[in-house]
Amino acid sequence: MSGTIIIGAGQAGSAAAAKLRNLGYEGDITLIGAETAPPYQRPPLSKKYMLGEMELERLYLRPIDFYETNNIILRLGTKVDAIDTTQRSISVQGETLSYDNLILTTGSWPRRLPGKIGGDLAGVYSMRDLADADAMADEFQEGRRTLIIGGGYIGLEAAAVAAKKGVNVTLVEMADRILQRVAAPQTSDYFRAAHTAQGVDIREGVGLDHLIECDGRVGSAKLSDGSEIEIDFAIVGVGILPASELAEAAGITLENGIKVDEFGRTSAPNVYAAGDCASLPYKGERIRLESVQNAIDQAENVAA
Repeated sequence: MSGTIIIGAGQAGSAAAAKLRNLGYEGDITLIGAETAPPYQRPPLSKKYMLGEMELERLYLRPIDFYETNNIILRLGTKVDAIDTTQRSISVQGETLSYDNLILTTGSWPRRLPGKIGGDLAGVYSMRDLADADAMADEFQEGRRTLIIGGGYIGLEAAAVAAKKGVNVTLVEMADRILQRVAAPQTSDYFRAAHTAQGVDIREGVGLDHLIECDGRVGSAKLSDGSEIEIDFAIVGVGILPASELAEAAGITLENGIKVDEFGRTSAPNVYAAGDCASLPYKGERIRLESVQNAIDQAENVAA
């Protein structure tokens, strides 16, 4: 097998495959994803999907038959073990696949809490993929108590869902205000007021010191201001990290993600990257943009 292999079956990977076919590319396209679900939208996971207002099939970016119709080989539940940029091949569960062009759309990982402060306790969740959303679904029951760590959009969305389901919500944000890194003060004010009106206890300038175990799972939390609150579960929303391990192991240059030029080319010949995993040049600096539109734009740029 040769043609184009795309590692990462998310927003960017799906967009790259579709754009290649749209532009008339006639070579083989193989889209490889570690998850068992076909490419799907992530933003609704912490909103309508968690509320039970969106069925699984409606999350899918494209109808499941789109890939077969467009002669795109979709390999799901598949882990890529290594990339050999010299031989232009990848290792996949004991199999070697050759490529003419390789596109890395490996996305990102949620930042986890260290185990030493309770990050590995049962009842502690992150919100990044379908498995995360499904794993915590049963926790959202009326009268239960949750601590949400991080006042970005993910944390605020999780807080809104929990409050709507009758969960008692405390949200802590170490910065002076929620959304401080991504939004203007007026936007923070709007979301603070909206969440407070729904009963969410927002504590700004306060972080987590550590989580405390009780009966084999998280039972309370000690906060940075010295206070302690009892909880039934916790949701961590403290940012993401680029999933660049495969590229790094292959000797591809990293710089806050996989370093690419304006065309999405990496330091390795015929290897490209797009989406959350890629850092691109901008006004003499390098940036990494974490958004749906950026994933689509970068992927389509690479495909072109």
